[in-house]
Amino acid sequence: MSLPASSIGPEEPLPPPGKLGAMWSRGLAAASGRLTYALADQVTYSFGNMVVAAILSRHGSRTEFGTYILTQRAMDIFIQICSVFSWAPFMFRLPSTPKERQHIFLGSIVGQQVCACLVFALLLWMGGWWTAGHHYDLYANVLVPLAVTSMAILFREFTRRMYFAELRFKAAFWTEIATVGLQIAGVELLYRFGRLHVPETLQVLSFGAGLVSLYWVLTEWKTFKIRLRDVYEDLRRDLRLGGWLLGGNMISMASAQCNPWLLGAVLGPASVGAYAICESVVNIPRVALNSLQNAMAPVVARSLAKDGKTGLRQVIARYDRALLLGSAVCAAGVLALGPWVARLIFKAFPDNGRLVLLFLALNFIAVAATLAQSYGLTALDKAGLVFYANLVGFAVQVLVAIALVGKLNVVGVALAMLPGSIVVVIIRQIFYRREITSQ
Repeated sequence: MSLPASSIGPEEPLPPPGKLGAMWSRGLAAASGRLTYALADQVTYSFGNMVVAAILSRHGSRTEFGTYILTQRAMDIFIQICSVFSWAPFMFRLPSTPKERQHIFLGSIVGQQVCACLVFALLLWMGGWWTAGHHYDLYANVLVPLAVTSMAILFREFTRRMYFAELRFKAAFWTEIATVGLQIAGVELLYRFGRLHVPETLQVLSFGAGLVSLYWVLTEWKTFKIRLRDVYEDLRRDLRLGGWLLGGNMISMASAQCNPWLLGAVLGPASVGAYAICESVVNIPRVALNSLQNAMAPVVARSLAKDGKTGLRQVIARYDRALLLGSAVCAAGVLALGPWVARLIFKAFPDNGRLVLLFLALNFIAVAATLAQSYGLTALDKAGLVFYANLVGFAVQVLVAIALVGKLNVVGVALAMLPGSIVVVIIRQIFYRREITSQ
């Protein structure tokens, strides 16, 4: 799925193939494409998270590791809230914003982010104070260390998304390299000095994120202007779109999370473990899908702003081809290598795992099939239609899963995801065709 960005969105033309020198130039141009840097950024981001977690898992106690994982789940919630209500609306609205106002719009998002960091820090401090006072030690150990450290970590993720919004994936990649390098080095030093604990780990992560965020502020401060009135007005406009995006994301999350809970309730925890092994293998190529999504929103929005529905239709068609081909290749790889990968990582593979992998891989293709249409509808200010399509698909998935889990066990819930995703594909395609052809 790591196709050159020039085949996906607006990019400088590649030299015609033929001679060895031209082919070499073409390869270099492809390697330096936006999507290549977007993929490299996502790989670096995931690698950094994995390494820090692995260091704590290998050298810390189970309690320390579990507490750290909970702190990251808390940060995921804050990142999700900021993404749907601020970062994503900024990506979609920026290209259509008049040039003379774009620096004010960016200033509004910066102002919103500063306020969000302060509010979340206050909520964490209050939650930590309350849980500590009522002897909920686990939650206090999660919330208290995050109260201050969350601000730099969250602001760093904001700066990363701002690079995406401006299609500056090369800058996003190199600053992510710096962030991950500082954080891994810091956590390793904590281990060497015998201070590998959750509060110290979060402080190190915050320090690395803070330094890179400071670099962004120092290099970008001339590009934005914060005006309190505009901060409020832009937030008010973004809340409507953010509400639809939040609803769609919650449905997608529920779709992914309902199977383990249903299996646990009907068949017990062993079935959850078997399903999780197969799901983890299928999730490996999602790194490439996530990197493509990072590029998709700003490219789609810019195509609509520049060339109207004609440009939007063209870029969506390119994304559709790339997503269908890439997801099919990834699915084939999962089916061929999935059992080996599962045994390598988890030292186990369920007896009916190949069937589970088959249905989950087919579902991966279905999810990718009209993903571009969801971004097209959002760019057309029709994010509500994406939500309705996801909601109907989720209802179908749940009904089929309930009907099949008793008969087919783990295979049944894996199979249930496929008709749900196919329904989403059909409804989303109908909505997209109606909106793209309307005057």
